Amino acid sequence: MALIPRNISKQEALDVLDGFVNEDLIRLEPTSVPGRVSLDGWNPATLDEEDGNVAGTVVRFWPTGIKGTENQIKPGVAPDRLDPRAAVALVLLCQTLNTAWGITELYHAGISGDGPGGRIDCHGQGRAVDFVGARGELLGDEVYFTVSDDWGNVHIPGLTKSNGDWLAGTGANTSYRLLDPAAPDPIATQFFQDVYDFVAVNYQDRTDSPENGNNPTAIGAMSRFIMHPDHPKSAPGTPNGREAHKGHMHFQIGVTGTA
Repeated sequence: MALIPRNISKQEALDVLDGFVNEDLIRLEPTSVPGRVSLDGWNPATLDEEDGNVAGTVVRFWPTGIKGTENQIKPGVAPDRLDPRAAVALVLLCQTLNTAWGITELYHAGISGDGPGGRIDCHGQGRAVDFVGARGELLGDEVYFTVSDDWGNVHIPGLTKSNGDWLAGTGANTSYRLLDPAAPDPIATQFFQDVYDFVAVNYQDRTDSPENGNNPTAIGAMSRFIMHPDHPKSAPGTPNGREAHKGHMHFQIGVTGTA
């Protein structure tokens, strides 16, 4: 049976993480928050410590996720205070991107959970990811995509405005814009499709209850939990709709509020 992190218990997730450690895929470090885990930087290829390396991919915080602001990318830091299920999902995501796409750096605007006195929602409890992009090399060619530059701000005549916003009156009638013939980069199209496909099976999609991975949503359909630039929900001026996710994908394990 395939491992689906959103469907396992915290104890099962801890057992899986111990297996990853025994396989020299990751390392864990002590955490002061009960029930949470902290990843440690470890390069599974060289079997050496490496800041921020999780299963072959260095995790780095980038608050803007916009090309041209690379000076704002922080050094690699392995995420801390994670729900064990979210830690398993993140390890598998990093490993999958490294293996399939040659990704060596994953950029985010939030993964680590908060300490005591912090938020108690899915982000504060270390169960959510704000994914802004990735970089690496595949078959000798650079792979470098950000949600902002290569998806959310892409203008498709007849679908989106010049700034990437969906046209007025679109409502919930969205689709995956990068499948349009006018989309500029078919490699970016496939990359974000692959990321979404992984997320829709391993993180929450249609429901906050366990669900098998046989019926994931498609980009542009109404996922309840995966947010991105082409999500059907429009909520200008709030943090909830597609307008607030032009620069990142949000995905999570478990409920949005306190678990």
